[in-house]
Amino acid sequence: MNKKKIIIDGNRYNDIDGFYDEVDKVLTKGLTWRTGHNLDAFNDLLRGGFGVHEYGEAIVIIWENATKSRVNFGYDATIKHYERMLTRCHPTNVNNVSYLLEDAKQKKGETLFEIIIKIIQSHDNIELKLK
Repeated sequence: MNKKKIIIDGNRYNDIDGFYDEVDKVLTKGLTWRTGHNLDAFNDLLRGGFGVHEYGEAIVIIWENATKSRVNFGYDATIKHYERMLTRCHPTNVNNVSYLLEDAKQKKGETLFEIIIKIIQSHDNIELKLK
């Protein structure tokens, strides 16, 4: 049985907000509401059940122009991501996010690209191909 192929194209966006728009476009269909534009919502979309693939259905995500995304989601984007998180996170999480932000400023720790890859790879039903 062929797995459903879902294409994320790094040429269609330059920042994390554009990435969220792209994954909304390719992972949802027929929703009457807007998804949350954050990594938790992205993780939820990967589980399925939002119109494109069923919950737990085996799929292949082909990330075209992934090298561009790797550059776009390097440490500069990671710093912006954590700065944004600090304005929205629960007070009990501020210290943790602050540490992650400081690491990113020193070019330590995972980049936003690596975090996204890790989220995708955490789903046993998803095969990821970087192109």
